[in-house]
Amino acid sequence: MTLPTPANPGPFGHKQRKNFLFDDNFTNYNHGSYGSFPKSVQENLLKWHNHAELNPDRWVRRELKDALAMVRGQVAEYINCDVDELVLVQNTTVGINSVMRSIEFVPGDRIIQLSTGYGAVNKTIEYICDTKKDVKVVEIQLVHPQTDHEIVHLIEKTVQDHLAKKDGSRFRLAMIDWISSAPAVVLPVKPLTDMLHSYGILVCIDAAHAIGQVPMDLRHLNADFVITNCHKWLYSVRGSAVLYVPKKFQKDIHPVTITAEYKVGGFHPEFAWVGTLDYANMLSIEGAFAFRAQYGDAAIMHYCHRLAVEGGQAMAQILGTNVLTTLDHQIGFQANVRLPIKDIDHSKIATPEYLIEYQQDKYNVFAPLYKHGGYFWTRVSAQIYLELSDFVRLGHIMKEMVEFKN
Repeated sequence: MTLPTPANPGPFGHKQRKNFLFDDNFTNYNHGSYGSFPKSVQENLLKWHNHAELNPDRWVRRELKDALAMVRGQVAEYINCDVDELVLVQNTTVGINSVMRSIEFVPGDRIIQLSTGYGAVNKTIEYICDTKKDVKVVEIQLVHPQTDHEIVHLIEKTVQDHLAKKDGSRFRLAMIDWISSAPAVVLPVKPLTDMLHSYGILVCIDAAHAIGQVPMDLRHLNADFVITNCHKWLYSVRGSAVLYVPKKFQKDIHPVTITAEYKVGGFHPEFAWVGTLDYANMLSIEGAFAFRAQYGDAAIMHYCHRLAVEGGQAMAQILGTNVLTTLDHQIGFQANVRLPIKDIDHSKIATPEYLIEYQQDKYNVFAPLYKHGGYFWTRVSAQIYLELSDFVRLGHIMKEMVEFKN
């Protein structure tokens, strides 16, 4: 089987635009932030929504839990875990809050976070530290490019140095990204999980960007908690994610919203009913799997990965710069391209409003920009509805923007 590539996109590329809901004059370079779902997934969403409205009482009281269990089963098979170890949540932020606010942190506990961690996740850890006596965060500065071995060594050295203090504190939990947001880098989650476990440290994986972008095998990973957004790279509707909690921890983990299900049915009923809302978004995961099945996971992943690699290189050539990492396995569906900005603290360049206005108002596009390692970078998402020419176009837009302010 010949897999599609940017040179030979097969069923992908601009011909896929008809399957999505975009304006004709809009090019989406930021799939990684909010996702975009196909029209067929929207139809699946409406199927569930309309079915619920036929008889709301029957839906909520008799059918909803079975529908959620069906979707959980699909996800469990896809990421290789026990269906009873999964629950559906609205997004990764909600899932991480459910875990972190359920754990009974005690004085002397320390939490590892990475400098490249997602803002909302690091703020959640900050909240835990603010509300628990003598619970503190230890942030590890992660500056790319680094090899997998260097990343594991850096984090292990932090653990060892802390143990050497013998001050009575202990690392209780480490928050590790499967794929960090900005910069977008695939981290060595399996070696990190094994290493951290060897020191008795719980591992919570922020896998917001993982499902649909990289193969996931949770049995093999053996992390303690994993949360991943289905509405990013899997193609379901926004507000659909899954939380993985092994059975040994389930009695202690509760949803952020406590309802009448608390202490009644246990882990699954608590998460299956978090109050009155439209659960069709979560159930649209069914439609996402159906859409993917038309092309196959291997084809989708290969095309998007190769487009990110080749698109990033094309942009770097236009800008006269470089991509963040050339290690193929650290690149998912997103390219990190350095911008040739002389003064990264320039008031205009550093103002998000200016960047948004320039990209969106002048060209009706947007790609996130961020500082890392003393440089300014842009993160560009590859997807099945984009082609190499789209990256070339964005490269010229970015060059014009930078030259205007340099």
